[in-house]
Amino acid sequence: MSLLFLLVYLIIILVVIEIFVVLFRLTGLKVEVSRFQVISMMTGTGFTTGESELILGHPIRRKLAAFLILFGAFSLAVIISSISQFLSKGLRITEILTVAGAVIMIYCTLKVKIIQRILAKFLHPSEKN
Repeated sequence: MSLLFLLVYLIIILVVIEIFVVLFRLTGLKVEVSRFQVISMMTGTGFTTGESELILGHPIRRKLAAFLILFGAFSLAVIISSISQFLSKGLRITEILTVAGAVIMIYCTLKVKIIQRILAKFLHPSEKN
């Protein structure tokens, strides 16, 4: 149950991020700047960029930022609590092996040259590989 709660809470966080990207965009910021700044404020990292002055110099953006910073701090506490509750039930070897296997499969897939070329074309469409 705690794993389901964690998944639902992460979805809520993603939706909150998108809502605030729209709100910051409506105050005149570009979408890319808005997304980076929203994620920075939610996680408490990277907010000291030069773009942060765009947030601090605008009264509405500053209020939105204050909410996001607090929401991010409370979210971290909820996530840590949920993970600790999940882990307190005992480490389930099958779940750990499943996650580890999935991560290893993704890593091995990304090391295949054909996959790298396809992804490079997708990530850099203007460049020729």
